[in-house]
Amino acid sequence: MQSPISMKVLVTGANGLLGSHVVRELLRRGYEVRVIVRRQSNMAALENHDVEYFYGNLTVKEDINNAVKGCTHVIHSAARAVHSPSHLEAYREVNIDSTRYITDACRKEGITRLIYVSTANCIGYGTKENPGTEVKPFISWFRDSGYAYSKYLAQQYVLDEVNSGALDAVVVNPTFILGDFPVVAGPAKIFSFILFRKFAFYPPGGKNFVDADAAATAIVNALERGRKGECYLLAGENLSYFEFLSLVSSEANHKVKLIPIPAFLLKLAGRLGSLAEKIFGFEVALTYVNARLLCVENYYSPAKAADEIGLPVISAREAIQKSLPAFFKLKGRKNL
Repeated sequence: MQSPISMKVLVTGANGLLGSHVVRELLRRGYEVRVIVRRQSNMAALENHDVEYFYGNLTVKEDINNAVKGCTHVIHSAARAVHSPSHLEAYREVNIDSTRYITDACRKEGITRLIYVSTANCIGYGTKENPGTEVKPFISWFRDSGYAYSKYLAQQYVLDEVNSGALDAVVVNPTFILGDFPVVAGPAKIFSFILFRKFAFYPPGGKNFVDADAAATAIVNALERGRKGECYLLAGENLSYFEFLSLVSSEANHKVKLIPIPAFLLKLAGRLGSLAEKIFGFEVALTYVNARLLCVENYYSPAKAADEIGLPVISAREAIQKSLPAFFKLKGRKNL
């Protein structure tokens, strides 16, 4: 392994929640960091960070080729990560084509290692008693999610390149990420769902929540010592939506009445959303596949990543505690 001083890492998605935490961790360890961003992007998450800016677009092959030149490693965390619309074509350019461009550039430039940040949605989920692990295959009905299927296709492209001997790459599959972030992102959206309200509805399923600092630590560890061609679930704590929202309410010292939504009602609303999307071309947040996801136990195990790349296992409570101050600052409040 080279000394971090002699290594330059290109990070895509560096101004996003996970990417900005990865940049912090790389700088903390002494790596030289280049980030590819669009000139009009919000750079708040990168303020006061000693990084080299390369201005370009991930969907332009020439920009990718130029951004990769002179680097030794690449961490590709950028993606269109919303779950609507449901059709694949909405995600092809950003999630699939850009990954092909980056993978091809890494191969041509002789990049030492590529870290591809995928998603836990590319791996089969499980229950709390038998959580999903890296050996569980992609779930067939996730093909109805443009986001999940696009990430799966991009992941498979990277792994195929590794299997052909053309590339050294490691895949990481984070679950839902919690962390401090200065602009609206996943944590802010889910916190807004419950805070500042007297009552909130919750779905019957659950999901896994991972701390952003923990995920970033594991990603840089994967850069240094992950096994070539392996996938690593970056997972934290498995919680039902009721358990998670109750934790947020408790940590924010905010009393809220939580009302369950029956699965049949949620799926019915999802079917109507999918129909509206199909007929009118609307971008509908609640499609049938998204409603179905909210009803399942979407749980995963961090065991492999903890064992092989030192993923710190941080409780959801601690991750929430770290996320709330940034959320209140974003909302212009000290607390509730």
